[in-house]
Formats: sequence, C-alpha cells, structure tokens
Amino acid sequence: VDNMSDMDCSSQKITKSDSIHHMSHSQMRPELPPLPASANEEPSELYQTVMSHSFYPPLMQRTSWTLAAPFKEQHYHRGPSDSIANNYSLTAQDLKLKDLVKVYQPVTISVPREKITHRLPSATKSSAEPSKKKRKFSHQDKEDPTRTMSSCSTSACLPRKKEVITSLTLPGSRPMSPEEQINVMLQQEMEIENKETKPSESDLERYYYYLTNGIRKDMIAPEEDKVMVRISKLISNRLLTNPFLEPLMINLVEEKDNDYYNSLMKSIVDYILMDPMERKRLFIESIPHMFPQRVIRAPVPWHSVYRNAKKWNKEHLHIVNPMMLSLKDLWFQEFKDLRFVRRAELLKGKLPLQPHEYQEVIQKHCMEARQILLNKWIPACAQLFVSRKEHWVHFAPKSDYDSSRNIEEYFASVASFMSLQLRELVIKSLEDLISLFMIHKDGNDFEEPYQEMEFFIPQLLMIKLEVNEPIIVFNPSFDGCWKLICNSISEIVKSSEGIPKVESVLFPELKGYNLILGTVNTEEKLVSDFVDQIFRVFQKNQVGPRKYLNVYKKYDDLLDNTAEQGITAFLKENHEIEDFVTRINSIKKRRNEIASMHITVPLAMFCLDAKMLNYDLCERAQNLKDRLIHFQVDVNRDTNTSNWHTRPEDLAECKTFPLLAVSPEFTSRIFSFFT
Repeated sequence: VDNMSDMDCSSQKITKSDSIHHMSHSQMRPELPPLPASANEEPSELYQTVMSHSFYPPLMQRTSWTLAAPFKEQHYHRGPSDSIANNYSLTAQDLKLKDLVKVYQPVTISVPREKITHRLPSATKSSAEPSKKKRKFSHQDKEDPTRTMSSCSTSACLPRKKEVITSLTLPGSRPMSPEEQINVMLQQEMEIENKETKPSESDLERYYYYLTNGIRKDMIAPEEDKVMVRISKLISNRLLTNPFLEPLMINLVEEKDNDYYNSLMKSIVDYILMDPMERKRLFIESIPHMFPQRVIRAPVPWHSVYRNAKKWNKEHLHIVNPMMLSLKDLWFQEFKDLRFVRRAELLKGKLPLQPHEYQEVIQKHCMEARQILLNKWIPACAQLFVSRKEHWVHFAPKSDYDSSRNIEEYFASVASFMSLQLRELVIKSLEDLISLFMIHKDGNDFEEPYQEMEFFIPQLLMIKLEVNEPIIVFNPSFDGCWKLICNSISEIVKSSEGIPKVESVLFPELKGYNLILGTVNTEEKLVSDFVDQIFRVFQKNQVGPRKYLNVYKKYDDLLDNTAEQGITAFLKENHEIEDFVTRINSIKKRRNEIASMHITVPLAMFCLDAKMLNYDLCERAQNLKDRLIHFQVDVNRDTNTSNWHTRPEDLAECKTFPLLAVSPEFTSRIFSFFT
C-alpha cells in the first residue's frame, strides 16, 4: 500500500514552487534548501541564478571561447576546435585532433626483402576517450550510493533512436512503384511512433522553455544584410516607398528576424536533445514528433543508364568544348549581320529595277558575302584554333600508331557547328529576301478607275507593256518574272556551297576527305516553304497588271486592224468635206487620250512601263489620220486637174496668170489647221 501511495504521489503534477522547495530524491529533480530566516527579503543574484538552474538546468554555457557552446562541453577537457568538431556528429563526439593518425601520400620505396614491413601502431582506446573532470560528489551522494546507480540505470532505460528494419519484402531488380514506396514509409513511421513515447505535459513545458529561453540571441550569428537586400529587390519600389505601408514594413521585418532566430534556436535545441545524456540532465524524456516528409522517387532504374551516358558524353560530346564558345563569339561579334542579300540596301536604292538589274544586284550581293566567308571567316576560325591549342590538341594521337578517331570526331563536331552557322546565314538571307516581297503581301487589286496614289510603296520589278498583234503582252512575262525570283533563291543557296572546313586550312596535307561545310539544299522542305510563301504573294500581285489592261480595251481596234478596215470602208464611200473633218477630229481625240495616259503604272510589287505601248498606239492613230488627209488631198488634186483639162476657155484665160502649184504637204497643213 505504501508503494502504491508513493507511485500516486510521484505521478501527480508538481508545480514550480513544489519542485524548488519540496523535491524528493525519488523524483530525480535537483533541489536546494529554503532560504534561512536571516536572509534579506530580496535574494542575491547568485542565489537567483542557482534557483533558476535548479528547475531548468542550463542548456548553453554562459561564458566560453566560442558562441553557442553546449553546456555538456564543460565535462570535457576539449579545445575550441575539438568542441566545435564533436558537435557535428554524436558518433564522433569522443574523437580528438591529436589522436587522428596523419595520412601521407603513398611513396614507392625499394625495400630489401630481408627487411620486415612494420605497421604503424594504432591509437589506443584510452587515448581516444576524453578525460573527464573529476566530479565532486555532495555529502548526500556519499551517503546514498544507490542514487548514482539509479541514475545510470535510468539513463540506460531512456529510449534511443535506432535504425528501423522494415519487415516488408523489398523487390529485387525491379524498382519500387510509388504505392510500394508510400507503404514502406508509412510502416516505418508507424514502427518509430510505437517505439518512442509520447511527450508528457512536463516534457512539452520544459521543451518550450528551452526553445524560448534556453539560448540567448547574442549567441546566434545575425542574419546577413544581403538577405534583406535580395528580398527588397523582389518587391516593387512603389510599395517600398509608400508611407502608408511603412508600419506594415516594420512589422514584417521584425517577423522575419524573429522567424530567423526561432528557427536556429529550435534546430540547436533539437540537436542537443538527440544526446540521451542531455535529455536525462534536462529532464526531458521525449520531444514532439516532426511532421513526416515523404519523397517518392520515380520508379525508373536510371542510375546505370545515367552513368554510361555521362561517360559517353565526356568522351564524345564536343559541343561543350571551349573552342565552340570561341567560334560562337567570333560569329556574333563580326559576322552576325552578314547576309547574301542586303535588304536595307535594296530598299534604299533605285526602285523599281529592270529584270536584268535585279539579277545583277542579287549576284553582286551574293558574291561579296561569299568572298567575306572565304577570306575572313574561315581564316579567323583557323587562327583561333592555332592560338588555343590547349583546348583541342589532347584529342590528337600521341604517336603514329594511335587511333585518330577522337580528333576526327572532334573536328566533325566543329564542322557541324560551323555548318549550322552557315545554314543560319542562308536561312536569314532567304528570310530577308522573302520579307522584301512580303511588303506587298496584300496584292495589287484595285477598284476601277485606277488611282495612282493607292500604291505609294516602292515597287521591285519593272515590266514593259508591248504590242504583240493583236494583243498587249508583258515583257518579261509573269513566267519570266517567277523564274527570275526562283533564280535569286537558287543564287543564295549556290553562293553558300563550297565553303571549306577549318581543318583544310589547319592541315593542308589532308586529302581524300569531305572538306566542305554543309549548307542548305534547294530540295529541302525549308526552301520549298519559302518558295510557297513568295508564290502566294506573287499570285496576288498578278491581278493588278492584268486588270489594268482593261484601260486599253477601247483601243483594240487599233491593234487588230479593225480601225484600218473602218477607214478603208469610209474612203470607199462618197462623203462631204465635213465628214472628213469629223472623222479626223475623232481620231485626233483618241490620239490625245492615248498620249495623256500613264507612262509608268505603280502596282505594288510590279511597275508597268507603258511608254512604248502608248507611243505605238499614238503612231497607229496618227497613221489613220494621215491616211484620211492624204486621201482628201489626192481627191482634191485629181478634181482640180480634171477641171483644168475639161474647160479650154478657162485654160485660155489662165494663160495670163501664173500657174499655182500646191504640194500635198501644204494641203495636209491646211486640213490640220481647219480640223
């Protein structure tokens, strides 16, 4: 019964005052006698410190060579370095620097066979164990030797974290699925929870005390100022400079500082409490469990594959070689703006261009770009390899009997990299050429009548309008224009062919190898897509020129000889002089209309040259007019001549007057004056 009553009493909650003044030895709590009656009303500072330590033993040393030194280090004769080092791992806490055997680099020494190799003596166990300070036992300890034994037995009974061996049968070669992994984690957590005791209210209260009061703030290294600077960069300046948000900013900064110190304090306390002896000294049997962090690994056996891939990349992946970066820098510094067709120069030049002028300009630009590649780019790349041999010479064979596979693979990678740069140049040149035509992607269709101000963008090609009886034709034709555009694309691709590789300059003695850089092929889908884009724009720009020919529809009779036949029929009939004047005036009016028509007709991509067509139509109208005039002159001459011969009396009278001779040109001028 007495034993049961003692157990009930020990299980009751002990208040702070009881733990100070009425602690018993069976409760394993430190105690001090009460103040004597003669003591002052206010206890001394030393007494207050001792009283505080009696209920909450210190966690950290108050004075030490280093900051944040655990209290347990006072039991050992350790220097600052040993004290710092042993706190990193509980398993190495008994090691010392002086006991560590020095390791030297192995040296090959020829030793006679007669000598016997002696091993270095290992460190003794006694030297590895730290020497503890002599413990001063109190009078009560001497009188009650069972107290020390009970404390040892109690420490042996404290639960310790051990490696948990799962009872699940893990798969062998096959990787674990996510479901299997989560089952293993849950079982491990359950076994750990069953083995560890749940913290009591006293444990929680003492644990919280050490979290808040066990470590002084000055023992912890303050947070770097750079952290706040980096945080401020993530916040808008408008929010940082807002005066209304200044109190909130101050509170947030204080909260950040408190979180920083609290997290470090908790980490230190948790680490110290991992030592069972410290738990016993601080009277904390168990601490709250951390929330489990579960990480599921992808069920892919990638380790061996990764290792093999890494080894292969190290031997064969040359794109990460420093020379590749040097080639890239050279290209972007000196040749990134190089083009086979200089679009800006074309737009600033004289437009529109005659077909032969357009072809000559494209050929000139392509030839100049090719010469830059041959005379500047390839020699500059070769000079880089000569000046930076240390980055690639180790791939070369060391002797005549070694394989040249590595150096061949390396320069094959270099050639591929430079071919990509050359392809990039060709592709961008084609894009610039396409953009030259894409300016007129909306086409040149217009609403009749034609208004010249609708097409104010400079045109590219000049097309002449010519007469091919009985129709008007384009020179060159649209088929010829399309062939000209396709030839310009082929010229760009052709100019990029035949560029030598850099090893042909470094090693001129190489023969029988493909020493030409790869480039764009005209059969590639990339080129066909570019051609399709231009063709769609080209088709839209054929509508306007064909539609403009409707302006000349009313002059078709001049082209198909219908007007000539009409004049012939008119002359076969008898007409008065007024009819001739009317007919001549109508022809003259048509001729003036033709002469006043546009000589050049801007139509987006094309510009029509109608000068020769208008001149030809004017000449045809003038010929009709001259025919009518000459016919009337001839008729008048014949009439006058016949009148003079049929009346002799008039002829006799005219003998007294000089005969007036009138030429046909004079008659034509008279008709022109009256008409």
